[in-house]
Amino acid sequence: MNIEELIERDPVKMGSTPVFANTSVPIKHLFDYLESGDSLETFLSDFPTVGREQAIAILKFSRESLLGKPGNDQVRLDLMRRALTDELFLADLNETMKDFSLADQEEEIDDLLTVERLARKP
Repeated sequence: MNIEELIERDPVKMGSTPVFANTSVPIKHLFDYLESGDSLETFLSDFPTVGREQAIAILKFSRESLLGKPGNDQVRLDLMRRALTDELFLADLNETMKDFSLADQEEEIDDLLTVERLARKP
């Protein structure tokens, strides 16, 4: 499930409060229950219109958002936006690219030297 399938924000439904899709149950209620020590089972029992799969998907999405998985497209977009607006970051990025370029050159030189050594062997 993607986030658009999990959450609704409708001005008519709960005044744009994020709710579980196809319900009137605010997402916040899930976190309130867990924070107060109630189990997921208690939450699902008290809000039968929310499916277990929906609740778990919201928890997984929240975890991924907070932990910032490296492969996350949003993380990449944020990195590119920062590079466009932050001169110091851009300078660091350019220096890093130079370092990679030097490493690539050194690798090419090592390869050439290896080829020469092999050619000289009787």
